[in-house]
Amino acid sequence: MHDAFRRELALIRGEVAASGPRLGAQLRVNCLTLCQGLHVHHAREDGFMFPALEGRHPELAPALERLRAEHVVVQRLLDRLRAVLAADDLAPRALLAEVNRLTEELEAHLDYEEEQLMPLLS
Repeated sequence: MHDAFRRELALIRGEVAASGPRLGAQLRVNCLTLCQGLHVHHAREDGFMFPALEGRHPELAPALERLRAEHVVVQRLLDRLRAVLAADDLAPRALLAEVNRLTEELEAHLDYEEEQLMPLLS
């Protein structure tokens, strides 16, 4: 799942950078689909996976607390991205800045999550 998010972000980042002064409708749809997918993914982790892991591995509490806090940060970035996409006077540079901010934050989050949880889930 994480690799799919990374691929989609890389595609969106490239499309935004190449979009020029006008943003295509498909690119807007791609961005909004990514936003929704990340929201659902993190809601499932927070609601189901993390509580199950906490029950079996109490030593993970600090890592899971950090991951939950990062979910809040990612959600704020997704909300900012949605707001930029909804603007009537959408500026491609502003959109690229938001996509870059989201990409950097999300990649760091995914890397940390994988480092902490993959050994237990493998």
